[in-house]
Amino acid sequence: MAPRKFERKSIFEHLADAIESQIRVEGWKGLLPSGRDLAGQHKVSLPTVQKAIALLLRRKVLVSRGGKRRLEVAAGVSKSRRAPGIHQVLVLTHLSLKVMRPPTSVALQLLQEQLREEGHGCEIVDVADFNGRELRKKAHAAMTQYRPSHCIMVSPDREMFAGVARSDAKLATMFGMLRTKRVKRLGHQYGPLVEKAVKELKILGHRRVFIPFLGRKVKLKDTLASVRRIAQELAVTVEVRFTPEELTHSHMEQCLDSARARGATAIIFPQWGDFLYALTYFAKKGLEIPLNISVVILVGQLEAQIFNPPLAGFLMHSPEALTEHTRRWIETDSIEHNVIEAALVKSWSAGSSLGPVPKR
Repeated sequence: MAPRKFERKSIFEHLADAIESQIRVEGWKGLLPSGRDLAGQHKVSLPTVQKAIALLLRRKVLVSRGGKRRLEVAAGVSKSRRAPGIHQVLVLTHLSLKVMRPPTSVALQLLQEQLREEGHGCEIVDVADFNGRELRKKAHAAMTQYRPSHCIMVSPDREMFAGVARSDAKLATMFGMLRTKRVKRLGHQYGPLVEKAVKELKILGHRRVFIPFLGRKVKLKDTLASVRRIAQELAVTVEVRFTPEELTHSHMEQCLDSARARGATAIIFPQWGDFLYALTYFAKKGLEIPLNISVVILVGQLEAQIFNPPLAGFLMHSPEALTEHTRRWIETDSIEHNVIEAALVKSWSAGSSLGPVPKR
């Protein structure tokens, strides 16, 4: 019998074979990556990718969901290589772990270590050097490479979300301003922390409290509703100033001047960063903390301990709590804020930084 001639294939046919093999071996599911992403991954032109996709459609490896770029792996073609109960977690962060403040950086490293020790997968991808379209492409490429069951976005924006939105992975955000129904929000809630602070201030005689939520691009609807409820229940006036404009020293000074003119004797700062913008104001006015004004920082940093007496507040210094909080979401698909809030409340400093009892 004469030997069969060598079968020559076009580049797009080889590409189709490679994509099909990758789908079957790696357990691809859901929507296919974009044509441009596939072209960049395989170092071929976009028309070549389009021909390969057309061939895979004819082979019934891919099916169309209708509409442009709505292709997905056909049912039964891809069998996940991930064993039941095994998680593959991808963390996309806008901040490098080297510059990220603890406890977030420590918590993410603990999470990675614990998951890997238990046989799960966990990858942390730094996208700090990317913005706009490049960020979207980088995020999408990471999702294509790791095929995560869960994706955690640290301080995400719309471009990062756009890069992961086509995946069927469960999505969560950590300390970001992104709001969509599909994305769960990890971290603390301000409501319970404000309630704790106001109760402590009321015991000392404070009746007028000011909270500056400045530079917030997304309206904190639930938080503001909680503050109104707390003020009504405790019979304390709690004034909230919410603005989306960029936070500046002058803006903070104007807000504090106005609040003090209306009788506020205590200031509750949401974050340590908010308080730093007020330090100049206190120095200019000759206000001494806590003798002249009471200060509470809801979510602070360990730097607050340098003050003598230390500033009262919730110092988020428990990476273990943040790690446990995140793991519960991975394992149960539910957010249990009480885990991290309990750790924050436990760190409350009941020193004299709350200030003297106001004169009645």
